[in-house]
Amino acid sequence: MTQRLSLAGFTAEYVMDIEELDEQHRTFFTLLAKLATSVPDMYRPLDDEEADAVIDVLNELRDYAMLHFRTEEGYMQEIGYPGLEKQKREHNRFITDVIRMEGELLNGTVMPAIKLHNFMHDWYRDHILTLDKPFGQTYNKIKV
Repeated sequence: MTQRLSLAGFTAEYVMDIEELDEQHRTFFTLLAKLATSVPDMYRPLDDEEADAVIDVLNELRDYAMLHFRTEEGYMQEIGYPGLEKQKREHNRFITDVIRMEGELLNGTVMPAIKLHNFMHDWYRDHILTLDKPFGQTYNKIKV
């Protein structure tokens, strides 16, 4: 029997009260769910065909993350947010990690899709809760 991953997705705890950014975060979690459905068993090492499918989803997630990061950084620039440089470093590190994982898959490294899913889910969850939400609070105080 194939195990299926249970996904919480975007929940109220992630809301920043900046409509565009909240919608982008929702979209990221929707794309992340696509990763979970791209292979029949998230816990089994990927075969070549499954790796190709996962790489396609990773590319989509990476491209979307880059769009989102540019948007988010624009909001931060708009108010002169002091945490902007830290955000940029974290965003760049995420993109670098995703590219590294894509490269590993392309080079034949055997791994289960759950490893990629958990990395992205955990990174986004932690990033939103520890860096984005404090920015959202600052932004909303200034823009009221």
